[in-house]
Amino acid sequence: MHVGICRFTLLISQSHSLKEKRRVLRRVRDKAKALGVTIAEVGAQDTWQRAELAFAVVAGERDRVDTLVAGVVRHCAGLDGAQLVTARREVLAFGDDWYASAADITAAWDDKAAGEGGDLSWVPSAWLSEEEP
Repeated sequence: MHVGICRFTLLISQSHSLKEKRRVLRRVRDKAKALGVTIAEVGAQDTWQRAELAFAVVAGERDRVDTLVAGVVRHCAGLDGAQLVTARREVLAFGDDWYASAADITAAWDDKAAGEGGDLSWVPSAWLSEEEP
């Protein structure tokens, strides 16, 4: 499984109010939604002429993720009234190796329920001696 994350900044130079900015961003979101992606405004919410946006996509193959991310950015940058200023993309791979086995998780919860398990050397002794109310 591969996850693509993209954060990008658009310059909306013809905007003179937040209302005009929202109108352009609505078109950006509609374009992205047509591609099956939801975009969130993650910064610069109080500025009239700049928008910081982000989205994530998930696919089984890295090439598919790269294609999706590039397509969304290309469509958003090609919109009238919006100019792409910066874009940062990152693709992360998640494999089967990051899963814990169900037996390990069950054993850890059983140890915790029995008041055992785990190295508590990092816990201050004052915390360990306190009684719960």
